[in-house]
Amino acid sequence: MTIYNSWLLSPGIAGVMNALSSNQFIMILLTALVIECVLVAPVVKKIVSRLTNEHTPFIKRVMLISALMVLFMCASMSLVATLIQGYQDPLLLAYGKTFLLNLVMAFPLQFLIVGPIARAIFFKLFPPAVAVAIT
Repeated sequence: MTIYNSWLLSPGIAGVMNALSSNQFIMILLTALVIECVLVAPVVKKIVSRLTNEHTPFIKRVMLISALMVLFMCASMSLVATLIQGYQDPLLLAYGKTFLLNLVMAFPLQFLIVGPIARAIFFKLFPPAVAVAIT
């Protein structure tokens, strides 16, 4: 998302490379890690546990977790990006614009590319246990 936001601010490879080579990139990466681990993941876990039960199909739980993680991370990191990169409109308007632009990119990226690849790798490394019937 940092690459995408850098492209929106200054289109072209030079703007993207400048953003990736800056200390700001590392700060945003660490901020995202802390926000995800400390704030977003526990909230998403609680919400999913309240909305699902043990009979909920696994794929529905995975999709719910993915959707909520994208929504909450997009909301929080859009605020961080708005504050760090600066804004000319009123803060709420600049935040709303940044949030919508990021959401439009984040949802398809998660559900069409990143999520399926991550699940394929995960299930390749950790195949689901096959239930064995005891007779």
